[in-house]
Amino acid sequence: MLYLDVTGGCTLPLQSGIPRTTRELHRLIGKRPDVLPVRWQPFRSTYTRLSRRATAVLENRVTPRRPPRDTTWPIMLAALRDVPAWPAAVPLRRTFRQDDTLILTSLFPDNRLGYLEKLTQAPGRRIAFFHDAIPLRDPNVPAWERECHLRALRLLAGFDLVIAVSETSREDLLALAAAHGLATPHVVAVPWPVSFDADRPPFTPPTSEPKTILYVSRLKDVKNHLALLAACEALWQEGRVFALTLIGCEDEARESAAILREIRRLARQGRAITWHAQVSEDALHAAYRAASFTVFASRQEGFGLPILESFWHGRGVICGGDGATGEVSRGPGARHVDTSRPEEFAAAMRPLLDDPTACEQLGREAYSRPLRSWDDYWHDLEPLLAS
Repeated sequence: MLYLDVTGGCTLPLQSGIPRTTRELHRLIGKRPDVLPVRWQPFRSTYTRLSRRATAVLENRVTPRRPPRDTTWPIMLAALRDVPAWPAAVPLRRTFRQDDTLILTSLFPDNRLGYLEKLTQAPGRRIAFFHDAIPLRDPNVPAWERECHLRALRLLAGFDLVIAVSETSREDLLALAAAHGLATPHVVAVPWPVSFDADRPPFTPPTSEPKTILYVSRLKDVKNHLALLAACEALWQEGRVFALTLIGCEDEARESAAILREIRRLARQGRAITWHAQVSEDALHAAYRAASFTVFASRQEGFGLPILESFWHGRGVICGGDGATGEVSRGPGARHVDTSRPEEFAAAMRPLLDDPTACEQLGREAYSRPLRSWDDYWHDLEPLLAS
């Protein structure tokens, strides 16, 4: 039996990277007769089958009345909703056998860690997807939470296989294991494909007037919205006419609040800025089509799906050139800047705002890139799961 931990994709109807890729992994793997999708239930300290609501979230059939926040309390409250239904427990510590496999599509450092540590004494195979090491480097992460992530790192070091989402995240994991004196885990990098399970649309030149800049990312300090907003404010003050569209859920309250205050301040000044906490996939496609180009301001990433999404739509990207964003964006269709410097953002945006030909050319370069599909991804992933 293959037990597929889909907790990250079935708890909240978020449309950020991990929930979306978890749902696609379930689509790829979950229909096999020997696969059982499971969810970690923190209030019962065990895995369970999926409730009706969790299944609907996993299959992307839930439209929330209010966009959820990607933080601990909403996650815990969502877990509480399952308590009256009491989905059947899946007691892996008692039933896990030599020919069984547990796949963790993501690992939130909750009380699952203790359970998984004890499960290492059982036979069977353990595989985990590793997204990034940001919590171990982000100064905004409190010490207790960082220690939880270190505990997760120690756990991964004992897994049979770790699938990193990029070569950067693979190197980060190996470096962290060495720095903490852990066993070297078996890590293979399998980069994500474009997140859309649809045919690529034909190229359309960016024609929106006024020009529109799009940034897709949750509101978190490491995502660097404030540097982008400072760059845009400088360009507006120079007299340039353009709109800025931001799409992404709220995250930790203090960090998101600081970004929202700046968005509202600029809006009160009459600047053309809009923020959507969450949109449907159709609306996301429309936002990319309406954009003249996109930015990806993040300072640290494990991958950077919005970069590929922008290329898929034929929209050029301004982003950092280091780490995972540099790995994903290297090649035509991208312009690299030091994302910590608003003046570099502004310098990169000026010619694209001023010259429609340059903007269209960057978009055509982006569209010319060959992009991996989910079929390509499965071609790389399937042998790892079977070996």
